Amino acid sequence: MYTSRNENVFNSKDAILLSAMCYQSNQLIENERGEIILPNGFELRDIIYAFAGVEEPEAEPFGFITESKNEIIIAFRGTDSYKDNESDQDLYQVEYPFAENVGKTHRGFTCIYQSARNEIISELLKLSTEKRLLITGYSLGGALAVLCSYDIAVNTDFENPFVYTFGSPRVADPEFAYRFNQIVRNSVRVFNEHDIIPTLPAEAYPPPFTAKGLYYRHVNNMYPVNFQLNSIARNHYIGCYFNTLSRMNSEFTSDLCSNNPGFCPRIKICTPYNRNCNKKK
Repeated sequence: MYTSRNENVFNSKDAILLSAMCYQSNQLIENERGEIILPNGFELRDIIYAFAGVEEPEAEPFGFITESKNEIIIAFRGTDSYKDNESDQDLYQVEYPFAENVGKTHRGFTCIYQSARNEIISELLKLSTEKRLLITGYSLGGALAVLCSYDIAVNTDFENPFVYTFGSPRVADPEFAYRFNQIVRNSVRVFNEHDIIPTLPAEAYPPPFTAKGLYYRHVNNMYPVNFQLNSIARNHYIGCYFNTLSRMNSEFTSDLCSNNPGFCPRIKICTPYNRNCNKKK
């Protein structure tokens, strides 16, 4: 069952900061040098590598772990390669590997997370449980954040992670979504009402797709935002999520961006795309 906006969980500063962290996670692929920029006070602890693809998986950087005086952040990037797309489309389901009898999860997403899981847990165990742990992800990375946060909540001493996803697809069956909602209560699923990715995979693939069918549900708590940029890509771009969220606390955003050059997303494309095919030359 879905929930509406959860104002008690959502924090605009967290959402703005973490959407920018997600933007930086994508720079691991999009930046030619694979470099990221972190805000003042944060230090990079680990670059997360995982295997994407179906028949011949390949290792790619998928995110990072960073730490400040009071916080630890794990950030996962979105789809950015052909291999990532293969994993996105591997929508058959497997039993969640890191807890018993909690339901089934998307096979492609699960395989990516499973390939990085030992590295993530190992690095996390080096850090203080006294600090607030935030886990975030954009698009495909949102799915990885869901899988990761449940694992951490039930298998480590970080029992109360804060989770923000942006434009995340559905991740698992109704049973896992229910279990997740019981355990990971400080979770916010931010999505643009005009973004197609959160509508995928479909809620149901009935037989004969598989003998028993496949069924998907989103996890709580949903926090809808609204921007229509007349483009599937722009309606999903993490920079446009950041642009929309930034208006909720413009003073915080201004300080964050001005004090940390290059950290915030470039948002010049976050305007409606208007093309008239009938325009005379």
